[in-house]
Amino acid sequence: MASHTVSFRCEQCGRTHEKTVYDGVDVSREPQFRARVMDASIFDFVCPDCGAVTGIIYPFLYHDPDNGFMVQLVDSSVTEDPFTGVFDTQDESDRAVREVVEDMKMRYYFRTVTTPNELMEKIAVFEAGYDDRVLELIKQGILAADPAGTILHLYFAPTDSGPVFLAEEEAGFTRSFPLDMEVYESIKAAASFDPSETRINEHWAKRYLAETENCAVPNS
Repeated sequence: MASHTVSFRCEQCGRTHEKTVYDGVDVSREPQFRARVMDASIFDFVCPDCGAVTGIIYPFLYHDPDNGFMVQLVDSSVTEDPFTGVFDTQDESDRAVREVVEDMKMRYYFRTVTTPNELMEKIAVFEAGYDDRVLELIKQGILAADPAGTILHLYFAPTDSGPVFLAEEEAGFTRSFPLDMEVYESIKAAASFDPSETRINEHWAKRYLAETENCAVPNS
């Protein structure tokens, strides 16, 4: 796994230390790092002086070739798409490279996220074999049917009894909604998505629904 060293200042004691951060991981080669991503410990800075733990965000690429996806974590201030080159079909300078890229475009999901929670959710979604775009649209149906409007976020999660959406509210994760597979398959069959869009989140879903007049999202 490629890595580099950066300086971080502890928010509690104010001291500055060096920390090794990772550029990314191919979990088919280093599967042991999956657990560190899924519990977010890979993004923790533990101050060697006072012991305070601070979550940090740095550019990180999670690559799972077996399940066919790449997820790039970036800072929320980053506006450019890190996968722009993948979808730039005008570049024919290296035919062999382009053939590899075109093959990956057929088999891969490419996603950009701005928080470790989003990264963990994308991993869970793609490992379970679902299309995150359909799930984001279903989330909008659930939110629209929430009369109290107390749900802050919905996160997909596989469970022993089947996939659910965990509802995060002010008091924490208080409720869950089972994934309705009939709704999922209905939306998947009716919707048309642009594969070059990599930031698939609540904002994307709201924009998609506003721009797509004939796509009604049933309440789950």
